[in-house]
Amino acid sequence: MKAISILLAILFVSPAGLHSQHDSDFSRTEGRLLFPPLIAHHVEPRVGMSRLLGEERLRLDIGNSIDVLQWAIYNDEMQVAIGADFFTWTSLRQEKDFHFPVDAVDYLFGVNASFARTLSDRFSAALRLRLSHISAHLVDGSYQKESGTWRDGQLPRVYSREYVDLIAAVEWSGLLRLYGGGQYIYHIDPATLGKWSLQSGIEAVWQGAGAGWLHPYAAVDLRLIDIDGWEAAVNLQVGVKAGCWRGTGVQLYIAWFRGKSQHGEYYDQNWSYWGPGFNIDF
Repeated sequence: MKAISILLAILFVSPAGLHSQHDSDFSRTEGRLLFPPLIAHHVEPRVGMSRLLGEERLRLDIGNSIDVLQWAIYNDEMQVAIGADFFTWTSLRQEKDFHFPVDAVDYLFGVNASFARTLSDRFSAALRLRLSHISAHLVDGSYQKESGTWRDGQLPRVYSREYVDLIAAVEWSGLLRLYGGGQYIYHIDPATLGKWSLQSGIEAVWQGAGAGWLHPYAAVDLRLIDIDGWEAAVNLQVGVKAGCWRGTGVQLYIAWFRGKSQHGEYYDQNWSYWGPGFNIDF
């Protein structure tokens, strides 16, 4: 709550200290979001697909986050934004004849507030606060019509959560970003699940390699979550982006994941997989 109070105080400072995005230099972000999405974290806005080779599945991401309002403060040294999030991540089963029945889907919608400050010529700091709702559902691709049963004995179950998460990040020269934070779930179903989690990660990019529009990168995200006790979930991603690093382009990558499933309907199952994927950034 202290972090929320600080952000609200920033948003409601005297209008004399604020001016609109159109009157400010916002080239620092090079894209639509003041706080760029975390590359290796699964709960981020994406449009793309990845192959889960260890699980024989595909993951489909469709979603967007946008800064609805942005302000610059004190001669652009500080920037503030508030926005909205709407996205899904879907589990598809791969079958013959190019069929991909939908197995499970998770929905998220919420609001966010972000803050960024230039610390020096090379260093900047940023903060993102999100208030979100997630619900998860099994879909007809998990139902076997011939036998009238659900695949692998996995019955549909209620899973939803409302939570607040806070991430702080430090970036060096647009090449290296370190971040850390946590999440508090103030309502969750099943109610027996833990309400706290911790998160940290690192991202490194070589901007403008080769022809100047290719950006090789590597990222790792580590979460500590409380399901039946504390466990680690690790997501590693290595790839290249063609286009603008913080803007429009195509991202090609190889990812590796190990931990509790990223889908709410399988929250108590351990998944381990690797595979290729792509994202399209608008």
